[in-house]
Order: sequence, then structure tokens, then C-alpha cells
Amino acid sequence: MGRVITLEGGSPAAHYFLDHFNFEVIVRAMDGLGMIQDLNILDLARVAFHRAFPGLLPSEPGPASVQAAMDALRAVGAATPSGIPRHKLATAESWLITPAEITAALAAYHRAEPDRRAAVAERIDQWTTWIAFLHTAADHGGLRTD
Repeated sequence: MGRVITLEGGSPAAHYFLDHFNFEVIVRAMDGLGMIQDLNILDLARVAFHRAFPGLLPSEPGPASVQAAMDALRAVGAATPSGIPRHKLATAESWLITPAEITAALAAYHRAEPDRRAAVAERIDQWTTWIAFLHTAADHGGLRTD
């Protein structure tokens, strides 16, 4: 069991696969380097709902309106992100990790002390390729978690 991270809008599609163990190690390292942002998911759901349905309620409940709400929720994030929202890495719900969120996470990474960055890269085999993948995603449409 692992996690597939897909470059959003890539043609052909570019995927990055992390097994469960490496994924957890990488997320913990990102958290320790200040690359993760904690957001209130209920507040985000309210924002997503209002973006998907300007006004009070969807006019016709059904699969299309549920899909619109889910798409809006998967894309919503902080107005000014300081990293990748934890909930977007916690589950494989096809979250969109935006270029702004990735850029903020990479900025936090580059602000970290060089010795800490080197220690993480030495301890985690896939760290260097993961950071390179994040740089690529920041220059494109972001990432999708599956």
C-alpha cells in the first residue's frame, strides 16, 4: 500500500509513488521543517460550499451538485498558504495541492538550517527526488493526491 502523487495537468501524466513507510517518513520530515500547514477543515468546507454554490443552497441536489461541492473542497486552501495543508497529505482523496501551497512549503524548506536539510536528505533516500518533484509541481498545475 502506498500513495500515488500525480502532477496536475501533466501531459503525459507524471506520477510519483511512495510506499506507506516512505510516505510517512517524508511527511514527518516536511512537518519538522515547517513545510506543513494545519487548517480547519470545517471552515474550508464552508468556503468550498459557498464557492461551488454562490447563494444559499444548490438548486438541484443530486450527483452533479455533490460532485461540484467535492471538487471545490478538494481545491480550497488558505488564501495565503504557509505550506501544504496537512489534510491534503493525510488521505488519498484526490486533493489538489496548489502551486502556491507547494511554493510556500519549498520556501519553508529553503529557510531551514542547511545542516537540518542535509540531515533529512541523508536519512531519507527519496528526499532529494521528492524535493525535485515538488519544484516541478510548483512550476506547473500543482499535485493531485490519489
